[in-house]
Amino acid sequence: MKKYTKEFKREVEAMVADNWNITTTCRAACIKYDIPYDDNVRRAMSLHLEKKGITNNTMVDDSDLFKEAQKKQLDKTKSKFIVTWCQSETKINDNLLTNIEAYANHIGADISVIAGRYKNPTSLDADKRTKDKEERIAWDKRVVPYLDANRHKVHKHLCILSDLKIQPTASTPLSGINGLTGLESCIIGHPRVHLKSLPVLDGYPHKLLLTTGAISVENYTDTKVGKKGEFHHTLGFVVVELDGNDFHVRQVTADEDGSFYDLELFVDNGEVSVHDGAECIVFGDLHLGETNNEALKTSFELADNLKCNSIVLHDIADFHSISHHELKDPISLLKREDDGSDNLKRELDNVVSFLKYKADYNFTIVKSNHCVFIDRWIGSNDWRKSNNKRTYLELAYNLINDPENKGVLPMYLKMNNLENINCLGINDSYRVGDWELGVHGHLGTNGSRGGAMQFKNLNTKLITGHSHSCERLDGLVTVGTMTKLRMNYNNGLSSWNHANAVIYPNGKTQLIIINKDSYKYTTI
Repeated sequence: MKKYTKEFKREVEAMVADNWNITTTCRAACIKYDIPYDDNVRRAMSLHLEKKGITNNTMVDDSDLFKEAQKKQLDKTKSKFIVTWCQSETKINDNLLTNIEAYANHIGADISVIAGRYKNPTSLDADKRTKDKEERIAWDKRVVPYLDANRHKVHKHLCILSDLKIQPTASTPLSGINGLTGLESCIIGHPRVHLKSLPVLDGYPHKLLLTTGAISVENYTDTKVGKKGEFHHTLGFVVVELDGNDFHVRQVTADEDGSFYDLELFVDNGEVSVHDGAECIVFGDLHLGETNNEALKTSFELADNLKCNSIVLHDIADFHSISHHELKDPISLLKREDDGSDNLKRELDNVVSFLKYKADYNFTIVKSNHCVFIDRWIGSNDWRKSNNKRTYLELAYNLINDPENKGVLPMYLKMNNLENINCLGINDSYRVGDWELGVHGHLGTNGSRGGAMQFKNLNTKLITGHSHSCERLDGLVTVGTMTKLRMNYNNGLSSWNHANAVIYPNGKTQLIIINKDSYKYTTI
């Protein structure tokens, strides 16, 4: 065999460890070290990598253990499942598995541990490898009874894709699989916690894509992509509850000690108990005047069940009476005039009535784009041509004398003795633990238009609203809406759903999705 330098071999080893294709790796290394590339180079390096124990995925996939996992069948007599992911040749968080087993026993769930594979020459368990392939340790012995590499259709609208291998270093593990299961929602095994809602037409079930989080500890290469994977590695799992024609899914993230919260329950040291209450709940965009009352009722039930009176509100009212989107639409203007919904004073008073009626809760109102509608209307419209002349003059007069200068809505609530309500300005921060809650989502950096991919790359964890479609991308969580799921500006395909975000005492957050037909979020 032709001799290759140590530097050349190390280059190939590092790139393959970062999940580069062997052919692409050899071509790149040859270019760097000025070596002519041919098939002999690839064959030589393949043999070298196998001897080093780096390219071992084939051996893992051919093992009896993995073949048994490919035949795994979930207990279809049960209506609840707990699904997580475990990396090969990697230690697990023993306390987390103990707590998962206790929780599964408590709620009557079957456990699935998706068999994850990853090439890492510096594996935490690399010292356990032996020359005999059959003696190699692939997955921790404790997860073997739950190990799963099969595909399961647990509900007519939900699949668990344990047979789908996605590299744990993938930054967007849900990309490219939107149509993989047709109309069915699907759960993917991956150590990052991502979730997205896909657009559908009326009459079709909501489609969700979500990842599981991991039960194994961080075990990545010391490269850029490996360190990024390590940073976003999240201990956790997904709870699945079947509920007749509905199903409920929740992503649960755990602490380093293996403890976790799920709804009203706290699990630690193998014991399940009722906790003292959540820190905060962020409701989906409210839009009083266009609210789905059943979804809102269920959201307050969630707050009561979690013993949480601290609630963050986005887009508290629609304010369509002065919306710049409708001012140039004669059909909308006539409709508002006919049904009386062109009255701004009535919309403002509805907000006041709602907050007084719910006076037992502490509300924080985020400055949102629909709240800005009033400020824009005051500053740019001729009041003499408006149907709200008196309201315009009263608001403009009081706004001039408002020392806080946070806008019309905060001023009006203060005028109505609602000073216990915390109204944020457009540049104000509001943090609960590590989560920034003061960003609505309509504005991005430097005044640009906001967006999930932009917020995902910021240096702080965010919970935003605005899109009406729940989403999670690592440290970015976006809530859904409390409105009707069809309004005049989301015709056609729509990904809107009813969803709130809960922050627990350990600082972990959880998206709670309310099903659109039953208006339930759990069967527990």
